[in-house]
Amino acid sequence: MIDVLQSGTYIFMVISRATAKNPIETSSLKPHDVRELSGAYKELKNINLATDLDKKFFHVSADGWSWRDVSVPDLKASEFVEFYYQMSLTRAVDNEIVKMMRKGIAFGKHLMCTGNEATAVGAATALRNEEWATLAIRDLGVYVARGVPITDILAQASGRVPGLTNGWDGSLHMGSRATRIAGLVSHLGTMPCVATGCAFANRFRGSDCAVLAFIGDGTTSTGDVHEALNIASVLRLPVVFLIENNQWAFGTPTRLQYAVPTLALRALAYGSNVEGYWIDGTNVTTVHEVVSLALERARQNQTISIIEAVSMRLEGHSLADPFKTYIPKEQLVLWQAKDPISTFKERLIAEEIATDDELKAVDARIVDEVRASAIEAEESPTPDPNNIEQYVFAPSGVFGTALSTPPETGQTLTYHQGIQDGLREEMDRDSSLFMIGEDIGISNGAFKVTEGFSARYDGIDWDSTSKINDSIKQRRVIDAPIAEAGFCGLALGSVLEGLRVVVEFQYADFSSEAFKMLVNYAATQTSRRMGPVPIVFRMPSGWAPKTSMYHSVNPESWFASTPGLKIVAPITAFDAKGLLKAAIRDGNPVLYLEYKAYYRISPDKLPPQLNLQVPEDDYVVPLGKARVVKEGNNLSVITYGSQVIRALEAAEVLAQEDKISVEIIDLRTLVPFDSDCIQRSIEKTSRALVTCEAPRTGCFGNTIVTDITRTSFKNLDAPIKLVAAADTPVPFSPALEEAHLPTVEKLVSAMREIVAY
Repeated sequence: MIDVLQSGTYIFMVISRATAKNPIETSSLKPHDVRELSGAYKELKNINLATDLDKKFFHVSADGWSWRDVSVPDLKASEFVEFYYQMSLTRAVDNEIVKMMRKGIAFGKHLMCTGNEATAVGAATALRNEEWATLAIRDLGVYVARGVPITDILAQASGRVPGLTNGWDGSLHMGSRATRIAGLVSHLGTMPCVATGCAFANRFRGSDCAVLAFIGDGTTSTGDVHEALNIASVLRLPVVFLIENNQWAFGTPTRLQYAVPTLALRALAYGSNVEGYWIDGTNVTTVHEVVSLALERARQNQTISIIEAVSMRLEGHSLADPFKTYIPKEQLVLWQAKDPISTFKERLIAEEIATDDELKAVDARIVDEVRASAIEAEESPTPDPNNIEQYVFAPSGVFGTALSTPPETGQTLTYHQGIQDGLREEMDRDSSLFMIGEDIGISNGAFKVTEGFSARYDGIDWDSTSKINDSIKQRRVIDAPIAEAGFCGLALGSVLEGLRVVVEFQYADFSSEAFKMLVNYAATQTSRRMGPVPIVFRMPSGWAPKTSMYHSVNPESWFASTPGLKIVAPITAFDAKGLLKAAIRDGNPVLYLEYKAYYRISPDKLPPQLNLQVPEDDYVVPLGKARVVKEGNNLSVITYGSQVIRALEAAEVLAQEDKISVEIIDLRTLVPFDSDCIQRSIEKTSRALVTCEAPRTGCFGNTIVTDITRTSFKNLDAPIKLVAAADTPVPFSPALEEAHLPTVEKLVSAMREIVAY
C-alpha cells in the first residue's frame, strides 16, 4: 500500500511496513535536492506529531531530503520481548522511586520518565558495550538497558551508599564508568560537549567507537549544544545527537523554544558530514533502527547525526510540577493513547511475536526483581558523614623528584620558558596527553607558549599545509573553535577514556565562558564517583600595563569557593615549570594561573629571591607547599603571584628606611594552601599582612585572613591587615591604574602601621 501526501507541487510517498524490504537504506521517492526544501517547509510545519510519524520518518542532509518508511527490524522474537522487558522495568523502577518517596526513604525532586521509555531503551540498545552515552534528565531506561543494577538506582534516589554517587547526588544525576554512562549534571547543554570528548578520545586511541548524546528539546536552545555540534563537525567526531522532544521544556511549549518545524533541519547548518532525522520516539523499534543506522555511519564515515525523536512526557517535569494545569487535556489524552509500553505490548500480541501469557510472565518477573531491589536498597547503609572532605579530590598521581625549594645549581629561564619547557617535557613523557585551546597550534598561541608544538607533535608544517586544500590532521595540539564551553566539555569527556589534557584559555577572563564546565562538572566528578579528572586549565592572568578590564582579571576568587578545583599561582620559572608538571600528573582539575606581565622578563632583572635556578633533570614542585621567599622577624607577609614582587620591593624599603625585618611567604598553591607554613611564620613574627592583586571584596586574601584568625589569633600582637586592589574593574588609564592596584607604596604604609601598633 502507498500513502500519498500532497503539498503544493511536492508529493511525499510512504510505503507501509508490510511492503518494505530495507526502507531505512532506501527512500520511496528519489531524495529531493536541499534547494527544494523551502517548498516543503509549510508541509513540515503542518505534520501531526502524534499520527504522521507512525509510518514514516524524515531524513535530511546536504545531499537532499526525503521521507522514508518505518520498518520492522530483523530481530528474533526474544529480542522484541527484551525491548518490552526493559521498557516495563524502567517504568516499574520509576514508580518504585515514587513509592519510596512516599515512605520517606527516597527524597528530592524525582523526574519521572513515563512516556520516554521507548526512546531511551531503543537508542541505548543500539550502542556497543564499549561505547559511551551522555544522558539527559529523563533517561532512566538507558541505565536499565546498560545493565546498571536496580538496587544501585533505588539507592541513588535514597542517598544510600550503593547509589552510583554514594549519596553525594540524587535522583538520576549519576553516571557509571563501568557501563560507559557519563555523569549527568543538571546544567542543560553540558553533556553534549562531554560527548564530543568521549568521541575524540576514541579517535585518539584508534577506536571506531561512536558516542550517543541524549539532549532534551529545551536544551537545544543553549549555546553549548551549538558548540558541541560545531566542534563535532569541524573535528569530524563520530557523535549521534538524539533530541528527546517531549514537547514541553518544563512549562514552556517547544514552539516557544525554536521556530523550525523539526530540529532535524539544523543538520544543514553544520556541514556536509551532518544528517538529520525526524522520528516517532514512542516506537522502540523505529528508534532502535534509526539510531543503529546513525551510529554505524558515525563509526564508518565519521558522520554526525541529529535525530529528533518525538514523544510526550506523561507526568510533570518533576513530582513537584502540577503539569496538568498547563498541558492541554486533549494533548495529554492523545499521547496517553500512544503510551510506548502498552502499544508495544499490543503490537507483540497482534503480530504473534509473543503471547499475552508470556508478557504477563515478564511483568511478574519485573515485580519480583523490583521488590527485591527495593528491600536491598532500603536496608543499605547511609554514607559516613565523618571527614567528608576526603571525597572532594581524587588521590594525587604526582610522581618524580619533588623539590619544595630550588637547587643551588641549574639553568636560568624566563617565566615563559619555564612554562613552555614544562609543557614540552610532559608532552614528550606522556603520549596520552593532548592540548586544546584557541590558536595554540598553527599560530603558536596568543603568547607563543606553544610555539613549535604543532610541528613537534602532529608533524604539521603550516607553510606547506596551507597550500593544500585538505583537512588538517591535528591529534595532540588542537586548534579549537572559539567555544570555551565546548572545548572544555571535550576535554572533560576525553578523560573518561583515560586521556590527560591541558586546556589553554587565551586570557583568564575567557574562562567565564566555560564557568559551568569548571564549577558544575569538572569540580564535582570525583565526589560523584566519576573521577579522576586529570585536566590543567592554563589561564593567563593578572594585571599588565594598559590592558584594561577585560584582559587583567585575577580569577581565583571566582573558583576558590568551589570544592573540587585545585588552584596554583606560580611567579618564578622554577615554580612555573615544577608546579605545571605536578598539575599535569595530578588526577584532579587544576587551574594554573600564569602572570602574563612577567612572561618574558629577563631573570637578571628580577629580585634575587625570584631569580632561581631551574633543574635540567625531571622534577615537580609539590602542590600545597608554600615557600619562604625572604626570612624576617618583625612581620609576616603572605601573598602569591605578581604581588610577591611588590611585597619584596616594599620589604626592601622597610629594611633600608625603618630597619624592619619582613618575612615573605609565596603561597604558590592556593587550593590547597599551606596553612602550616603561615602558622610557623606568625609564631616567629607575631604580625601578619595579607596581600593580593584581586579586588578586596571576596578576594582570596580574605580566605587567608580568616584562616590566620582561626589558627594563629593567640600569637598575634597586632590586627591583621589586608592590602588588595580597589573594588573597581581594572582601569585603562595609567592614572587610574595606580589608584586601583595594591602598589608598593600602599604595602609600605600598611606594613609600617602593623609594626607600629
